[in-house]
Amino acid sequence: MSALGHFLEEEGLATTIVSLIRLHSETIQPPRTLFVDFELGRPLGGPHDKATQRRVLEATLRLLESDAGPVLLVDDDSSDPGTDPDPDLSWRNPVLLESRSVDPADIEDSRAKLLAEIAEVEPVYRKRLEALKRTTFGVTGLDIEGTALYILSYLAGRAEPTPNPDMSPNLAMRFAVDDLKTFYLEAASFADGTPSSRQLGLWFWRQTVAATLIIALRAQTMQSEIKSLKLIGTVFLVPRIWVEELEL
Repeated sequence: MSALGHFLEEEGLATTIVSLIRLHSETIQPPRTLFVDFELGRPLGGPHDKATQRRVLEATLRLLESDAGPVLLVDDDSSDPGTDPDPDLSWRNPVLLESRSVDPADIEDSRAKLLAEIAEVEPVYRKRLEALKRTTFGVTGLDIEGTALYILSYLAGRAEPTPNPDMSPNLAMRFAVDDLKTFYLEAASFADGTPSSRQLGLWFWRQTVAATLIIALRAQTMQSEIKSLKLIGTVFLVPRIWVEELEL
């Protein structure tokens, strides 16, 4: 979007952007940018947080009124309320998982344990899907088992061909990881109460086999000599706040 801003401005259309990665904005230098220190995928803040969403939108639009330039990069001065450490005490995770330890180097054991864990998550995910009639899972076009196996092929060092002709294999891997996280987190959010991002994150990143394998994949791809794969591992697989929380 930052690069697209330049093309739109050349055609006479004023642009203003919400940025989640400050380095990208510094490098591409779109005309007007509001940087927010929120999680990737949450440029306006947490779900249902109308106050934060409105404030960010208004701050972004106000940049259009500024005479500063030619490049204007403004830092938003608030944190994402969705990451607040205060939990919703009414929330009870509807996903009950068997405790499993996993060695990511043992691919066969990892495969068996990940698929067993997915089988425990899936009934809740299906109930949510039936109730709400919507999901953000499925970007790659794979079902959940295919998603898991595609990710494991990277972890095993034998990456399978892309499952989506519109995506390179590495991009498909990135979105497969997003799909796996979405599958778990949508299921866990289907309960009474409104869990914060931190509550969901503590469960996912500290208690699931899926997270253990994603973290291992991140470490592996960050050592890659392929620039695009290294970038995916460094930036996109584990959210920044959890990289810091887990001291990765």
